[in-house]
Amino acid sequence: MNKAVERGRNGKRGAHVTLSDVAKKVGVSPITISRALRNPQIVSEDLREVILRTVEEMGYIPNLAARALAGRHNGIVGVITPALHQYGFTGLMVGIEDRFRDTEFTVQYANTLNHGEGEAGLLKSFLTQKPAGVIIAGAESYRDLLPLIERAACPIAHITDLSQEPQKLVVGLDHYTAGAEPTRFLLSRGYKRIAFFGRGADVRSRRRIEGYEAVMRDAGRFDPDLIIGGEAASRTGLGRELFSRLLQRVPDVDAVFAQSDELALGVLIECKARGIRVPEELGICGFNDLEFSAFIEPSLTTVHIPRYDIGYRVADMLLRAVRDQPPDEDKADLGFTIIPRGSTR
Repeated sequence: MNKAVERGRNGKRGAHVTLSDVAKKVGVSPITISRALRNPQIVSEDLREVILRTVEEMGYIPNLAARALAGRHNGIVGVITPALHQYGFTGLMVGIEDRFRDTEFTVQYANTLNHGEGEAGLLKSFLTQKPAGVIIAGAESYRDLLPLIERAACPIAHITDLSQEPQKLVVGLDHYTAGAEPTRFLLSRGYKRIAFFGRGADVRSRRRIEGYEAVMRDAGRFDPDLIIGGEAASRTGLGRELFSRLLQRVPDVDAVFAQSDELALGVLIECKARGIRVPEELGICGFNDLEFSAFIEPSLTTVHIPRYDIGYRVADMLLRAVRDQPPDEDKADLGFTIIPRGSTR
Protein backbone atom coordinates (compact mmCIF):
# COMPACT_ATOMS: atom_id res chain seq x y z
CA MET A 1 0.00 0.00 0.00
CA ASN A 2 1.20 3.50 -0.76
CA LYS A 3 2.78 4.82 2.47
CA ALA A 4 1.32 8.25 1.96
CA VAL A 5 -2.13 6.70 1.86
CA GLU A 6 -1.34 4.55 4.87
CA ARG A 7 -0.34 7.62 6.87
CA GLY A 8 -3.57 9.29 5.84
CA ARG A 9 -5.54 6.36 7.23
CA ASN A 10 -3.62 6.15 10.50
CA GLY A 11 -4.85 9.36 12.05
CA LYS A 12 -3.01 12.01 10.03
CA ARG A 13 -5.72 12.25 7.41
CA GLY A 14 -4.58 14.08 4.30
CA ALA A 15 -1.12 14.87 5.69
CA HIS A 16 0.69 13.75 2.51
CA VAL A 17 -2.13 12.40 0.37
CA THR A 18 -1.77 13.59 -3.21
CA LEU A 19 -4.06 13.67 -6.21
CA SER A 20 -2.09 10.75 -7.64
CA ASP A 21 -2.74 8.72 -4.48
CA VAL A 22 -6.48 9.21 -4.89
CA ALA A 23 -6.27 8.35 -8.60
CA LYS A 24 -4.42 5.09 -7.89
CA LYS A 25 -6.97 4.10 -5.29
CA VAL A 26 -9.90 4.79 -7.62
CA GLY A 27 -8.15 3.33 -10.67
CA VAL A 28 -8.34 6.36 -12.94
CA SER A 29 -5.91 9.06 -14.05
CA PRO A 30 -5.05 12.09 -11.86
CA ILE A 31 -6.53 14.40 -14.50
CA THR A 32 -9.87 12.58 -14.20
CA ILE A 33 -9.85 13.14 -10.43
CA SER A 34 -8.93 16.79 -10.91
CA ARG A 35 -11.67 17.40 -13.46
CA ALA A 36 -14.24 15.55 -11.35
CA LEU A 37 -13.46 17.72 -8.31
CA ARG A 38 -13.63 20.94 -10.33
CA ASN A 39 -16.70 20.00 -12.37
CA PRO A 40 -18.54 17.03 -10.82
CA GLN A 41 -21.15 16.99 -13.57
CA ILE A 42 -18.66 15.85 -16.25
CA VAL A 43 -18.28 12.32 -14.82
CA SER A 44 -20.90 9.63 -14.27
CA GLU A 45 -22.84 9.61 -11.01
CA ASP A 46 -21.33 6.25 -9.98
CA LEU A 47 -17.76 7.41 -10.58
CA ARG A 48 -18.45 10.71 -8.85
CA GLU A 49 -19.66 8.89 -5.74
CA VAL A 50 -16.56 6.66 -5.72
CA ILE A 51 -14.24 9.65 -6.09
CA LEU A 52 -15.92 11.71 -3.38
CA ARG A 53 -16.00 8.75 -0.99
CA THR A 54 -12.31 8.02 -1.61
CA VAL A 55 -11.38 11.68 -1.13
CA GLU A 56 -13.22 11.66 2.20
CA GLU A 57 -11.73 8.34 3.37
CA MET A 58 -8.18 9.34 2.48
CA GLY A 59 -8.55 12.90 3.74
CA TYR A 60 -7.31 14.44 0.51
CA ILE A 61 -7.27 18.26 0.63
CA PRO A 62 -6.90 20.09 -2.72
CA ASN A 63 -4.01 22.54 -2.98
CA LEU A 64 -5.79 25.77 -3.89
CA ALA A 65 -2.57 27.57 -4.72
CA ALA A 66 -1.58 24.82 -7.12
CA ARG A 67 -5.05 24.87 -8.63
CA ALA A 68 -4.75 28.61 -9.25
CA LEU A 69 -1.38 28.10 -10.97
CA ALA A 70 -2.69 25.26 -13.11
CA GLY A 71 -6.04 26.78 -14.03
CA ARG A 72 -7.85 30.05 -14.33
CA HIS A 73 -9.00 30.22 -10.69
CA ASN A 74 -8.44 28.71 -7.24
CA GLY A 75 -12.02 27.62 -6.54
CA ILE A 76 -12.61 30.40 -3.99
CA VAL A 77 -15.56 32.81 -4.11
CA GLY A 78 -14.78 35.98 -2.17
CA VAL A 79 -17.56 37.88 -0.42
CA ILE A 80 -16.93 41.45 0.79
CA THR A 81 -19.48 42.77 3.29
CA PRO A 82 -19.65 45.93 5.42
CA ALA A 83 -20.70 44.26 8.67
CA LEU A 84 -20.50 40.50 9.22
CA HIS A 85 -21.35 41.05 12.89
CA GLN A 86 -24.73 42.65 12.20
CA TYR A 87 -27.85 40.48 12.23
CA GLY A 88 -29.08 41.88 8.93
CA PHE A 89 -26.27 40.22 6.98
CA THR A 90 -26.82 36.73 8.38
CA GLY A 91 -29.60 35.94 5.91
CA LEU A 92 -27.44 37.07 3.00
CA MET A 93 -24.61 34.78 4.06
CA VAL A 94 -26.87 31.76 4.52
CA GLY A 95 -28.38 32.31 1.07
CA ILE A 96 -24.94 32.61 -0.55
CA GLU A 97 -23.61 29.52 1.20
CA ASP A 98 -26.70 27.44 0.39
CA ARG A 99 -26.26 28.13 -3.32
CA PHE A 100 -22.58 27.18 -3.31
CA ARG A 101 -23.14 24.12 -1.14
CA ASP A 102 -22.42 20.88 -3.04
CA THR A 103 -20.51 22.77 -5.73
CA GLU A 104 -16.76 22.80 -6.30
CA PHE A 105 -16.45 26.29 -4.79
CA THR A 106 -15.54 27.51 -1.31
CA VAL A 107 -16.85 30.81 0.11
CA GLN A 108 -14.50 33.17 1.95
CA TYR A 109 -15.59 36.39 3.68
CA ALA A 110 -13.91 39.74 4.21
CA ASN A 111 -15.37 42.49 6.40
CA THR A 112 -14.93 46.25 5.90
CA LEU A 113 -16.41 47.05 9.36
CA ASN A 114 -18.51 49.75 7.64
CA HIS A 115 -15.40 51.55 6.38
CA GLY A 116 -15.92 52.03 2.65
CA GLU A 117 -12.28 52.98 2.11
CA GLY A 118 -11.28 49.40 2.95
CA GLU A 119 -13.23 47.88 0.06
CA ALA A 120 -10.57 48.46 -2.58
CA GLY A 121 -7.86 46.83 -0.48
CA LEU A 122 -9.99 43.76 0.21
CA LEU A 123 -10.95 43.44 -3.45
CA LYS A 124 -7.29 43.68 -4.48
CA SER A 125 -6.41 41.01 -1.93
CA PHE A 126 -9.01 38.63 -3.33
CA LEU A 127 -8.08 39.31 -6.96
CA THR A 128 -4.38 38.55 -6.37
CA GLN A 129 -5.43 35.02 -5.32
CA LYS A 130 -7.16 34.27 -8.66
CA PRO A 131 -10.64 33.64 -7.21
CA ALA A 132 -13.44 32.07 -9.20
CA GLY A 133 -15.48 35.21 -8.54
CA VAL A 134 -16.29 37.92 -6.01
CA ILE A 135 -19.53 39.19 -4.48
CA ILE A 136 -19.55 42.75 -3.11
CA ALA A 137 -22.39 43.47 -0.69
CA GLY A 138 -23.40 47.11 -0.41
CA ALA A 139 -20.35 48.85 -1.88
CA GLU A 140 -19.88 52.28 -0.31
CA SER A 141 -17.57 53.55 -3.05
CA TYR A 142 -18.48 51.74 -6.27
CA ARG A 143 -16.90 54.35 -8.54
CA ASP A 144 -13.60 53.94 -6.67
CA LEU A 145 -13.80 50.19 -7.26
CA LEU A 146 -14.66 50.49 -10.96
CA PRO A 147 -11.05 50.39 -12.29
CA LEU A 148 -10.40 47.17 -10.33
CA ILE A 149 -13.71 45.65 -11.43
CA GLU A 150 -13.07 46.42 -15.10
CA ARG A 151 -9.60 44.82 -14.99
CA ALA A 152 -10.66 41.77 -12.99
CA ALA A 153 -10.09 38.38 -14.62
CA CYS A 154 -13.14 36.93 -12.85
CA PRO A 155 -16.82 37.88 -12.71
CA ILE A 156 -17.88 40.23 -9.91
CA ALA A 157 -21.48 40.37 -8.67
CA HIS A 158 -23.08 43.01 -6.48
CA ILE A 159 -25.72 43.38 -3.78
CA THR A 160 -26.60 47.05 -3.88
CA ASP A 161 -29.12 49.81 -4.50
CA LEU A 162 -30.65 49.10 -7.91
CA SER A 163 -31.10 52.77 -8.75
CA GLN A 164 -27.31 53.13 -8.89
CA GLU A 165 -24.50 51.49 -10.84
CA PRO A 166 -23.48 48.77 -11.63
CA GLN A 167 -25.81 47.55 -14.35
CA LYS A 168 -24.75 43.87 -14.58
CA LEU A 169 -24.71 40.96 -12.13
CA VAL A 170 -26.55 42.95 -9.47
CA VAL A 171 -29.27 41.92 -7.01
CA GLY A 172 -30.99 44.10 -4.43
CA LEU A 173 -33.76 46.66 -4.17
CA ASP A 174 -34.46 50.32 -4.85
CA HIS A 175 -33.55 51.99 -1.54
CA TYR A 176 -35.11 55.29 -2.61
CA THR A 177 -38.50 53.56 -2.75
CA ALA A 178 -37.67 51.70 0.47
CA GLY A 179 -37.39 55.11 2.15
CA ALA A 180 -40.44 56.62 0.49
CA GLU A 181 -43.06 53.90 0.99
CA PRO A 182 -42.66 53.37 4.78
CA THR A 183 -42.83 57.16 5.22
CA ARG A 184 -46.03 57.23 3.18
CA PHE A 185 -47.34 54.36 5.34
CA LEU A 186 -46.69 56.31 8.56
CA LEU A 187 -48.45 59.37 7.15
CA SER A 188 -51.44 57.19 6.24
CA ARG A 189 -51.66 56.09 9.88
CA GLY A 190 -52.09 59.69 11.01
CA TYR A 191 -48.52 60.52 12.04
CA LYS A 192 -47.28 63.96 10.99
CA ARG A 193 -43.93 64.76 12.64
CA ILE A 194 -42.02 61.74 11.36
CA ALA A 195 -38.30 61.51 12.16
CA PHE A 196 -35.72 59.57 10.17
CA PHE A 197 -32.86 57.76 11.94
CA GLY A 198 -29.96 56.53 9.82
CA ARG A 199 -26.23 56.57 9.12
CA GLY A 200 -25.26 59.51 6.96
CA ALA A 201 -22.19 57.69 5.62
CA ASP A 202 -24.20 54.69 4.39
CA VAL A 203 -25.08 54.96 0.69
CA ARG A 204 -28.23 52.86 1.14
CA SER A 205 -29.38 55.02 4.03
CA ARG A 206 -28.71 58.16 1.99
CA ARG A 207 -30.98 56.88 -0.77
CA ARG A 208 -33.70 56.14 1.80
CA ILE A 209 -33.30 59.66 3.21
CA GLU A 210 -33.94 61.02 -0.29
CA GLY A 211 -37.12 58.93 -0.57
CA TYR A 212 -38.26 59.98 2.90
CA GLU A 213 -37.60 63.65 2.19
CA ALA A 214 -39.48 63.60 -1.12
CA VAL A 215 -42.61 62.15 0.51
CA MET A 216 -42.45 64.53 3.48
CA ARG A 217 -42.04 67.53 1.16
CA ASP A 218 -44.99 66.41 -0.96
CA ALA A 219 -47.06 66.21 2.24
CA GLY A 220 -45.87 69.65 3.38
CA ARG A 221 -44.32 68.04 6.47
CA PHE A 222 -40.58 68.18 5.82
CA ASP A 223 -38.36 69.54 8.61
CA PRO A 224 -34.57 68.97 8.41
CA ASP A 225 -34.42 68.79 12.21
CA LEU A 226 -36.32 65.49 11.97
CA ILE A 227 -33.38 63.79 10.22
CA ILE A 228 -30.88 62.51 12.74
CA GLY A 229 -28.07 59.98 12.56
CA GLY A 230 -24.60 58.97 13.58
CA GLU A 231 -21.54 57.46 11.98
CA ALA A 232 -21.61 54.46 14.33
CA ALA A 233 -23.08 51.16 13.17
CA SER A 234 -26.66 50.33 14.10
CA ARG A 235 -27.10 49.25 17.70
CA THR A 236 -29.82 49.44 20.33
CA GLY A 237 -27.94 51.86 22.57
CA LEU A 238 -27.50 54.27 19.67
CA GLY A 239 -31.26 54.22 19.11
CA ARG A 240 -31.79 55.41 22.68
CA GLU A 241 -29.16 58.12 22.29
CA LEU A 242 -30.58 59.41 19.01
CA PHE A 243 -34.13 59.53 20.35
CA SER A 244 -33.03 61.43 23.47
CA ARG A 245 -31.19 63.91 21.25
CA LEU A 246 -34.22 64.24 18.97
CA LEU A 247 -36.60 65.05 21.84
CA GLN A 248 -34.40 67.96 22.86
CA ARG A 249 -34.75 69.69 19.50
CA VAL A 250 -38.14 68.35 18.25
CA PRO A 251 -40.28 67.62 21.34
CA ASP A 252 -43.46 67.22 19.27
CA VAL A 253 -42.13 64.32 17.16
CA ASP A 254 -44.85 61.66 16.82
CA ALA A 255 -43.15 58.91 14.77
CA VAL A 256 -39.69 57.49 14.05
CA PHE A 257 -38.63 55.63 10.91
CA ALA A 258 -35.40 53.89 11.98
CA GLN A 259 -33.01 52.35 9.46
CA SER A 260 -32.55 49.16 11.45
CA ASP A 261 -34.60 47.15 13.90
CA GLU A 262 -31.83 47.57 16.48
CA LEU A 263 -32.20 51.36 16.33
CA ALA A 264 -35.98 51.02 16.52
CA LEU A 265 -35.68 48.78 19.59
CA GLY A 266 -33.56 51.46 21.25
CA VAL A 267 -36.28 54.03 20.57
CA LEU A 268 -38.90 51.71 22.06
CA ILE A 269 -36.82 51.13 25.21
CA GLU A 270 -36.31 54.88 25.66
CA CYS A 271 -40.04 55.47 25.22
CA LYS A 272 -40.79 52.99 28.00
CA ALA A 273 -38.21 54.66 30.24
CA ARG A 274 -39.85 58.06 29.65
CA GLY A 275 -43.45 56.87 29.87
CA ILE A 276 -44.18 57.65 26.21
CA ARG A 277 -47.00 55.41 24.95
CA VAL A 278 -46.35 53.43 21.76
CA PRO A 279 -48.14 53.58 19.34
CA GLU A 280 -50.58 56.19 20.72
CA GLU A 281 -48.07 58.99 21.33
CA LEU A 282 -45.22 57.75 19.14
CA GLY A 283 -45.21 55.39 16.18
CA ILE A 284 -42.06 53.38 15.43
CA CYS A 285 -41.07 51.65 12.18
CA GLY A 286 -37.85 49.65 11.87
CA PHE A 287 -36.02 48.13 8.93
CA ASN A 288 -34.87 44.52 8.22
CA ASP A 289 -37.58 42.49 10.04
CA LEU A 290 -35.13 40.75 12.36
CA GLU A 291 -36.51 37.82 14.33
CA PHE A 292 -36.95 39.69 17.62
CA SER A 293 -39.16 42.36 16.01
CA ALA A 294 -42.23 40.09 16.07
CA PHE A 295 -41.81 39.09 19.73
CA ILE A 296 -41.13 42.32 21.64
CA GLU A 297 -43.97 44.27 23.27
CA PRO A 298 -45.37 46.03 21.41
CA SER A 299 -44.28 44.11 18.33
CA LEU A 300 -42.32 46.21 15.85
CA THR A 301 -43.67 47.51 12.56
CA THR A 302 -40.80 47.08 10.15
CA VAL A 303 -39.67 46.64 6.54
CA HIS A 304 -38.96 43.06 5.52
CA ILE A 305 -36.02 42.56 3.17
CA PRO A 306 -35.75 39.08 1.55
CA ARG A 307 -32.09 38.79 2.48
CA TYR A 308 -31.83 35.03 2.09
CA ASP A 309 -33.33 35.24 -1.41
CA ILE A 310 -31.01 38.12 -2.30
CA GLY A 311 -27.97 36.12 -1.17
CA TYR A 312 -29.09 32.99 -3.00
CA ARG A 313 -29.92 34.87 -6.21
CA VAL A 314 -26.65 36.79 -6.39
CA ALA A 315 -24.71 33.57 -5.74
CA ASP A 316 -26.63 31.81 -8.52
CA MET A 317 -25.97 34.73 -10.85
CA LEU A 318 -22.24 34.60 -10.10
CA LEU A 319 -22.11 30.81 -10.40
CA ARG A 320 -23.61 30.96 -13.88
CA ALA A 321 -21.06 33.57 -14.90
CA VAL A 322 -18.15 31.51 -13.53
CA ARG A 323 -19.37 28.46 -15.46
CA ASP A 324 -19.87 30.53 -18.62
CA GLN A 325 -23.59 29.81 -18.57
CA PRO A 326 -26.05 32.45 -19.80
CA PRO A 327 -27.67 34.30 -16.89
CA ASP A 328 -31.42 34.30 -16.34
CA GLU A 329 -31.03 38.04 -15.82
CA ASP A 330 -28.27 40.59 -15.21
CA LYS A 331 -30.25 42.62 -12.68
CA ALA A 332 -32.81 41.42 -10.13
CA ASP A 333 -35.04 43.60 -7.94
CA LEU A 334 -36.34 41.47 -5.05
CA GLY A 335 -38.15 44.37 -3.41
CA PHE A 336 -39.37 44.75 0.18
CA THR A 337 -42.56 44.41 2.23
CA ILE A 338 -43.89 46.69 4.98
CA ILE A 339 -44.94 44.56 7.99
CA PRO A 340 -47.49 46.47 10.15
CA ARG A 341 -47.37 45.47 13.82
CA GLY A 342 -48.10 46.87 17.25
CA SER A 343 -45.69 49.83 17.25
CA THR A 344 -47.86 51.82 14.82
CA ARG A 345 -51.56 52.69 14.78
